[in-house]
Amino acid sequence: MLWFKKKKGPLVGINARPRFLPESPSFAEQFIKEARRQGRAVCHWQKQRPDLVLLIGKTRYLDLVDEYRKKGVRFVQRIDGPGANPANPTVDNQNWDTYHKMDALIFQTKFCREAWESLLPMEKPAYIVFNGADEKIFSREGKKENFGFKRLIVTAARWRKWKNLSQMIELFRNLKRDDLGLVVAGTGAEVPRDKRILATGKLSHQQMARVFRAADLLLYLPWFEWCPKVVVQALVAGLPVVCSSNGGTKELVQDCGRLVPNQRNTVKDYYSPNPVEIEQGVKVVNDLLENRERVRPRPDLFLSAMVEGYFQVFEKVLDKNK
Repeated sequence: MLWFKKKKGPLVGINARPRFLPESPSFAEQFIKEARRQGRAVCHWQKQRPDLVLLIGKTRYLDLVDEYRKKGVRFVQRIDGPGANPANPTVDNQNWDTYHKMDALIFQTKFCREAWESLLPMEKPAYIVFNGADEKIFSREGKKENFGFKRLIVTAARWRKWKNLSQMIELFRNLKRDDLGLVVAGTGAEVPRDKRILATGKLSHQQMARVFRAADLLLYLPWFEWCPKVVVQALVAGLPVVCSSNGGTKELVQDCGRLVPNQRNTVKDYYSPNPVEIEQGVKVVNDLLENRERVRPRPDLFLSAMVEGYFQVFEKVLDKNK
């Protein structure tokens, strides 16, 4: 006879169908896998009626939301930035349309919450839970990549203009160190021909973990960011981070790296060009390279801690609506 372990807590539905691809799992896939590891009950929200639904971003199935709400199902929305035109933030904004039917919100950083509140009247109960990195994959101990450089800086993103790769390359070149290489991971990277700069393309989480263990620091200087997963992963792996001052990244980094000032610090005009101060960036990178230290352990950024934080929010929402 097969015995099934009873799941603990509420049944939580999620509006994403997992693919469970091993190379680069999505937020939903990581959440579901870790929640089930913890003995939580999770399902796709259309497969069975849950006690509570976690909407990752927006949904076009607002009729289903209304149907579930009539049956007592509660809703929590996890949201990034507003994704809206500041001049008309409510127009064609499905995140905002979804928001009105929610019981509570989860923002990834304080900056993310402030960006929303700068554009729209946010009145729902709101919580902040940082993104998490799988501590089993991004462990400090394990195999390291060897790129042939004595010292190594890494940066990674799905590269778009506001990720500011051009200034990261400029800063790297201004370091003028022959012993140093720059690895640029992720899709869409445009890098110059330079034997000290290597673009890898997209890497799996396991590959990224090996790169982090080999590197001296993560360089990450976008015009703004909400709660970048690559920064969380690097910190969990013990890698110090040099980041730009505008956005939510500094909330993650805390004392585990250094800031490079942007020309402006703003929560509203975040998509406009906002370069960093290169000279100050050179100084802080050199300081960290001379330091040669890993950062303190960051269990607050573990994937397990993130999932526990979400379920703490779920329990509060359900208790409030009993």
